[in-house]
Amino acid sequence: MAAGSSVPELVTAFLGVFVTKGDIGVSTIVGSAVYNLLGICAACGLLSSVVSRLSCWPLFRDCIAYAISVTAVIAMISDNQVYWYDAACLLLVYGVYIVVLCFDVRISEYVLRRFSPCCVCLGKSEEELSERRPLSGWSHDQDHDDVTSLRVSRRSRTDSGIFHEDSSYSHLSLSLHGLSDTPREPHSVFRMPDSDVKRIFWVLSVPVMVLLYVTVPDCRKRFWKKFYMLTFFMAAVWIAAFTYVLVWMVTIVGETLEIPDTVMGLTLLAAGTSIPDTIASVMVAREGKGDMAMSNIVGSNVFDMLCLGLPWFIKTAQDH
Repeated sequence: MAAGSSVPELVTAFLGVFVTKGDIGVSTIVGSAVYNLLGICAACGLLSSVVSRLSCWPLFRDCIAYAISVTAVIAMISDNQVYWYDAACLLLVYGVYIVVLCFDVRISEYVLRRFSPCCVCLGKSEEELSERRPLSGWSHDQDHDDVTSLRVSRRSRTDSGIFHEDSSYSHLSLSLHGLSDTPREPHSVFRMPDSDVKRIFWVLSVPVMVLLYVTVPDCRKRFWKKFYMLTFFMAAVWIAAFTYVLVWMVTIVGETLEIPDTVMGLTLLAAGTSIPDTIASVMVAREGKGDMAMSNIVGSNVFDMLCLGLPWFIKTAQDH
């Protein structure tokens, strides 16, 4: 998720090394890191209607990785020169980070058991509390023992207030839990909105929607379910294409107004390239997945910093 939503920053880094040949890539990544930590965190808190509880281990792990990545980048560019082995070291550090994520469960269990027993106790108590918590829509005055609560019928759940058939939440919940016999089909993007303002934006975005509809498979449909990797790849390709147009336009505006590339990268490009991160984090935060939102934010910064080594390695290898 972090790698996919960070494609604009990676494309900007490539454009800064091979096209503009300036500091716009580095400045965009630095400004994007600041925007992610401040702007996206604020957006998740303001636009989310549920309380998200954060776990200590994912946040601690990603912050340590981000601190290491920032330290490595500062150490390599301190002499204003980047060699091929410097860039290779950045890619190697990111590879180690991926390996750590592959064994994340085992590492987290060991660390929490070895260095922080209180977190383990807190996690167990929180898990026990969540297991004893009544189902959504049930009142506290219903005195059922544990055996009776395990025999809750499907009809009793759907008869509660939240799972009422007419509510918009019921269809999503029942579909996710496999309780719906007829899963709902996704809404068509070509359906015209009811509001007049939304209709204006809809008409303006029709050419882009047609282009994306033709080239990006909709893996939510039954026929395209197995092609989700193709959907991910095509989405990344289009994000890269839009990023190229964004960098091109911002560069022209900066040259016209005589604004340095570093300033444009720290401000406009940083916010513009972080839009996918903002959308992804807000969407998962509204579902109550606070750990996933924070991991996407900090993980995107780790990806941005360490993957600076990819364009640097290609460029230095060619010159070498």
